[in-house]
Order: sequence, then C-alpha cells, then structure tokens
Amino acid sequence: MGANECKEVKEHHGMHPSVGKRLRELRLKQGLSMVKLASLAGVTSGLISQVENESADPSLTTLRRISKVLRVPMFYFFIGAEIDPRVKSSDERYLLTAADGQVEYEFISDPNEGQIEFTMVRAKPDGASGPKQDHHAGRECALVLKGRMVLEIGQNVYELNAGDSITFDSLEPHRWVNAGNTELRFVSVTSPYGHM
Repeated sequence: MGANECKEVKEHHGMHPSVGKRLRELRLKQGLSMVKLASLAGVTSGLISQVENESADPSLTTLRRISKVLRVPMFYFFIGAEIDPRVKSSDERYLLTAADGQVEYEFISDPNEGQIEFTMVRAKPDGASGPKQDHHAGRECALVLKGRMVLEIGQNVYELNAGDSITFDSLEPHRWVNAGNTELRFVSVTSPYGHM
C-alpha cells in the first residue's frame, strides 16, 4: 500500500458493510481491548479507534495484520449477505484508494470465499505498495497487464513488464513500485492461508 496507514475509501453504487462495525463486533467477541489488539497487530490503538468509529480505513497491510490476530480472512470485513454465486459488474466492486491518490485497489474476488484474494491494482508513476518492504502470510502471484513494475523481494529485485508474472512467498518482505512513466496495472492473487 502507500506510505500512510490510513486510506480513503471510494464506494460505488452497492452498499458495503462497515469495516469498523465488523472489527468492533469481532474484537469484543474475542475479549480484546483496543490497546491489546493494536499491540498484537503492530498498529496504534488510535488507528483501531478511528477504524471502529469509521473516521479512517486501514490499509491492506494493516487489515491483514488485524485479521491475522483475530484469526479471520481479511475479506471477512467485506463479506456481504449473498452466498450464492452472482455476476458483479465493475461498479459494484469495493475500491480502496491510497490517501495520496497514487494507488487504487479493486477487490475482485468474492469476499465470502475467504480462501483467495484477487485484486486489480492501478498505480500512477512512482506509485508504490509502501515506503518499505512488508510481509503477510500466504503465496502471492502478480500478473502485469500494463506498464512496468519493479518488485523487491528481500535483497532481490525483479523487473516485470506487460505480460510478465511472478509467484512468491509473501512472508518474504516485499515491495513493488511503478517504475514506468505511465499507469501500472496488474492483478494480484493471494492465497492468505499458505503459512497459517
């Protein structure tokens, strides 16, 4: 994600469940204080409070950390009422836009599935997943559709252009950057339970 811990959410026509409400309900159900959850997730208690009060939305990295502590898939926070398969048009999907406007994440996979995270990522030139490498549980595959990506995995650096793909262990610290002069567009597929 971007450098900031909090992100601005842009919603389309469909109503989406409140991340803050789901977080509060699950935290209380598990008997965790805001301070304890924040400590276990490596974030501030102020951020937990802001998310629960719907004054801030967590980044994907932060949400992954919180979901790991609470032992639920990240997409638990976006699960809707529908269970049966249905076609979703592009204006019904959940979008998360970095506060600086450089990166946009579009959640494509059905959150009720919970075993796979399928995301379309669009980044402006110099847009990046964050200021430093981060990690999360699972295996990840990225396919570049447009532009040029530089992917850092530990000490290794990989350059991917349109049509290139890569699969890696996302427990390894990693970070991507749009290294081109045009929009970077890629799909990211993560199996979040690869190492849990």
